[in-house]
Amino acid sequence: MSVTPVVILTGAGRGIGLAILNHLLSLPTPPNILAVTRTITPALKSLAISHNNLEAVSVDFSSSSSDLKSEIASSVVGVAVSRWGRVDSLVLNHGVLDPVAKIEDAKVEQWGNTFRTNFFSNVELIHGVIGELRKSKGRVVIVSSGAAVGAYTGWGAYGASKAAMNHLNMTLALEEPDITSVAIRPGVVDTDMQVALREVQGSVMKPEEHAKFITLKKSGTIVKPEDVGAVLGNLAVKAEKGLSGKFLNWNDDILADYR
Repeated sequence: MSVTPVVILTGAGRGIGLAILNHLLSLPTPPNILAVTRTITPALKSLAISHNNLEAVSVDFSSSSSDLKSEIASSVVGVAVSRWGRVDSLVLNHGVLDPVAKIEDAKVEQWGNTFRTNFFSNVELIHGVIGELRKSKGRVVIVSSGAAVGAYTGWGAYGASKAAMNHLNMTLALEEPDITSVAIRPGVVDTDMQVALREVQGSVMKPEEHAKFITLKKSGTIVKPEDVGAVLGNLAVKAEKGLSGKFLNWNDDILADYR
């Protein structure tokens, strides 16, 4: 008798996360899903009501509280194990771009907040679920960024935190041979973050950098959330061991079978 896999998905309330969630729910045999988000949006609440294989919990990963680790264990991993008895996949999608500021204008405490959200909370999540993933020979899918390997003016905190996630991915793959871990570069995706970049935060960037994002939107070549969401969702349930430790573009040829 086959066992229905259990997926923990963070940042599930909007953008790429919501696209991943919708894809997973649309699969012929959908997994059980714990959707984690700072704010449970009306769209997510509606999905949770209409799908008995979906549960949503609210967690603020920006919290600097010393109790955050136990909060994650009880509110995230504990909820999944209590309801479904296992965890097979962890999709790390939550994150913030702010502060968008040059290094000369940087405030270290703001960088600390970015790393709290984008990096340290992910280390804590992996730490909290690693025992379950060992048992299930499970998967970790990390939503990374091109900013991890390429600099943009004012993106120092965000890019550095994503570079740290890429290294965490490699380390996890090395240390945990029974767990498949892969980091994905989703490209420039048509989300609220891109709206903020075009309309607000672009003033910090160089004109040619800002123009790139405007042009992608106007030309219609910006990535659709549902396209990259399908790849990330498929990786969550069937990523092969040969991908472990890699940092890949969402549309790389090696991922053709996941599109």
